[in-house]
Amino acid sequence: MIPSFLLQKEIIEIKTTNESNKLSFIDKTIKSSASFVSATFMQWLSAKKDGFFQSLDSRVKVLFLLFFVVLVSSTSLIICHLIIASILMFLCLLSKLDFIHIYKRVFAIGFVFGFLIFIPASLNIFTKGERAFTVLQFSKSYTWWIYTIPQEIFVTHEGIQSVLRLTFKVINSVSIVLLVVSTTTFDRIVKSLSFFKIPHIFLLTLTLTYKFIFILSNTVVETYHSIKMRWWNRGSVKEAEEIVAGRIGYLFRKSWERYELVYQSMLARGFNGKVNFCYFEKLKPGDYLFILTFLFVFCILFLINYFHVFTI
Repeated sequence: MIPSFLLQKEIIEIKTTNESNKLSFIDKTIKSSASFVSATFMQWLSAKKDGFFQSLDSRVKVLFLLFFVVLVSSTSLIICHLIIASILMFLCLLSKLDFIHIYKRVFAIGFVFGFLIFIPASLNIFTKGERAFTVLQFSKSYTWWIYTIPQEIFVTHEGIQSVLRLTFKVINSVSIVLLVVSTTTFDRIVKSLSFFKIPHIFLLTLTLTYKFIFILSNTVVETYHSIKMRWWNRGSVKEAEEIVAGRIGYLFRKSWERYELVYQSMLARGFNGKVNFCYFEKLKPGDYLFILTFLFVFCILFLINYFHVFTI
């Protein structure tokens, strides 16, 4: 027989106020931040696709990354940067990656950390040259200490080229890194770095940092879900601030405990402070062909930039 109190229906009213909306903003921000970090470190999923760049040996991809980052940093001609950008887009398509998603991030980073930061370099205050268009005009020039503000501030053609050059450097550098990271798992990258005689202490620090960040982001997501299930958006802003402040210390302690468990499990499996790999696979004919191809492209672009075959 069922007791009578179990048969009674209770109506639960959830009151939502403007203050509870502020709490929702806080926990949504925490969740979004953690999800972004998790997504950044979970790009190994795309490395499992059957694409061109995924089929290459990880050592070849790391070598490609090093050579082309140096090339992008040393190249001053815009035409060379356009060629490099076209090559990277072509490789991204061949690798069956999410082209729109990757280049949304590339152009967003390039716009913020490239164009917006370097746009003052287009003014005649910093880059002398031929006038493109006038921005400001004063009645006279002003001098303060060693600085001089001219009577007319305008954008120069040389300044525009400088801004474009620096923006392309950022875009191409980010594109190369995302291409390699999206097509290579983290353990493969670390293994390739050991092949190039990178110190073990650096590889160990890199590996443990990666694990700690991933564990921390995962703990943030779990904590978000637990608070969301128990809070019901009924608290005041002050209570929400106390909870968020308390969770910060808890998150660090919880992540550190998990980090210690990971390290102890490594010691239990025979870890002695060195990153040891059993073997390295032999390079395939396609790997050698790709190495010769990108070295040829590297030399051609380097010579074009060195001898200034093009004026732009």
